[in-house]
Amino acid sequence: MSNHRRIVATMATLVALVAVPATASASTHHSASAGASVQAHVNKAEKAVKRLKRAVRLGHSTVAKKELKTARSQTAAAARVARTMAFSASSDSQEIAATQSLALAGTQYDQLIETITALVDEISGQVQQLIAQAISPSIAGKQNIIEMLTGMLDKVPAQVQPVLASLITALSVGDATEVTNLDEAVNEGGLPSSISAIVQSCLTMATDAINSAFSMIQGFLPMLPAVAQGPISTILNLVQSTVGEIVPSVLSTVTGLIDSVLGSLPFVGGTSATGAFGLGGLLDSILGEGTSGLGNFAGIGTQITNMLGGLFGGGTAPAGGTSSPMAGIGGILNSVTGMISGLLGGLLGGVVPAT
Repeated sequence: MSNHRRIVATMATLVALVAVPATASASTHHSASAGASVQAHVNKAEKAVKRLKRAVRLGHSTVAKKELKTARSQTAAAARVARTMAFSASSDSQEIAATQSLALAGTQYDQLIETITALVDEISGQVQQLIAQAISPSIAGKQNIIEMLTGMLDKVPAQVQPVLASLITALSVGDATEVTNLDEAVNEGGLPSSISAIVQSCLTMATDAINSAFSMIQGFLPMLPAVAQGPISTILNLVQSTVGEIVPSVLSTVTGLIDSVLGSLPFVGGTSATGAFGLGGLLDSILGEGTSGLGNFAGIGTQITNMLGGLFGGGTAPAGGTSSPMAGIGGILNSVTGMISGLLGGLLGGVVPAT
């Protein structure tokens, strides 16, 4: 599941978790109308983004300029309506509706940023400059949405907080595609010097935004689902000990691990909410599709096979006992956090104990 689909899946859970009685009040109708407006703006923005990608691929500069303008204006419009909903919300149902709309707008910003950072070195001329100049305000728009969502954590019902905290984490540090795209554009794209300067500035901005998000998430870590707190805490502790030294390739691995941990959650990934909180899915998501994916994740291969093989029943059983694919929540979490610590410790320099 991609990061965008994961965010959408998490959004869909916000209302399902809490059955807030809806009354036929004017404010309820207003929230529904505003939410529909956000969705309409996002739909238009999504279509414009698709047309933008096609226009750039075909070299249609005039069409590309038009679609870029539409994509940006519609994304910004969705954000404006969502912010208004958040400012005016005064009941649980309105807070949840505003949260959903903010998340929808933030996800659209995320898709726009991913697209334009990938396209900036695929076209030339005025369109290239317009695309480059659109990156910074788009990143700022997304950050504003993330800040507002974070401010909603203390306002929404307690049952919603773990889902919202997971959503904010996914939106802010679940993907580093824009950093990777910008880094490649600067180093490999052969950009004109004027464009290269803009893109380099945007790369710094995007990297700083993710680094800041690591600190922000530490602040609401206890609100995340308990099963995800250990692995994510390990990742954050390692990252925060090496701030300023994370290159884009490593940052991509870090955010990919976080995305995989979030994808294991019962209300996000493909696992069931029954049983041990979908911890089998946690391992599947991090390592690939079960044991068959062990050699495909970030080149860890033998290291992870030796460490976690027994958890899937495929390793060597302990002396006097038998291996089990679900060896207990505590044991699995320790193995997962140990694996993350080992992997990231090698990438970032120095291993810290798993939490």
